[in-house]
Amino acid sequence: MTVSALVCERCGAPVFTGAAFCQNCGASLGVTRAQTDRMPWTPADVAKAIGIVVAVLIGTSIPASIIALVIAGKEDIEKDALALTVALAASVFLEIGLLWTAIHFSVNKYGLPWSSLGIRRPLRGGFWFTGGLAFLLVIAGLTVSYAYFGALAQVGIEPDTEIKETFQNAGPLIVLAMLSLLFAPFAEEIFFRGFVFGGLRGRWGIAWAALASGALFALAHIGNPGTIYLLPPVAAIGALFALGYAYSGSIFTSLLAHFLFNLFALGAGIAQYS
Repeated sequence: MTVSALVCERCGAPVFTGAAFCQNCGASLGVTRAQTDRMPWTPADVAKAIGIVVAVLIGTSIPASIIALVIAGKEDIEKDALALTVALAASVFLEIGLLWTAIHFSVNKYGLPWSSLGIRRPLRGGFWFTGGLAFLLVIAGLTVSYAYFGALAQVGIEPDTEIKETFQNAGPLIVLAMLSLLFAPFAEEIFFRGFVFGGLRGRWGIAWAALASGALFALAHIGNPGTIYLLPPVAAIGALFALGYAYSGSIFTSLLAHFLFNLFALGAGIAQYS
């Protein structure tokens, strides 16, 4: 193949004559924006990835819970620092599963560059613009959260998410900090925004893809019964992060927003419960 005078409508890179997808960003080589947003991995690939992630979650959380129960003895897991640390640490495998499946069913399966998952320089604005947009996404996400929980409080609902004990012991707090600041922003943004949203938006449109990826993002954060109340705000925040990624063209926008949001939540939890 020889390089033609054509360029990808998404990233502007030269494309190969007769190529179906851009070798730089993985976009489908078509005329319309919807076509350039259409990635080669399919909803079936997304479904398979979700199935594997669920299997990883079950296969790791059950043994971890059993070990935690043995350690806790007659106490609740949340009341024993070591048991709670073990239970939280199992989430590392979930994050690894998210990252591995996203890469396997996109980059590896279709021979695509990393930029197909959004790992590239911003396509709109520079890194300073990306930082500003990420900050705005955090403000929007916090606004949604405070408005939602404020509305619940007005009707007498106070969700018990059982996270207080996590902030009162060094072991669980260290594990939570590592998960929320190191593992989660990268693995979850690659999976939910780069892979799920990236694979659906060329087929369903940006709005529906953002909502779908946001809903899956929220489901991944469900733990004890009290966390069911987290579904609406976390889904909304996930959708906002997807829109931020779509606007900038770089996963670093939502990744930074995710990191900053978790950093704020971690700091607020330490200040409130420690």
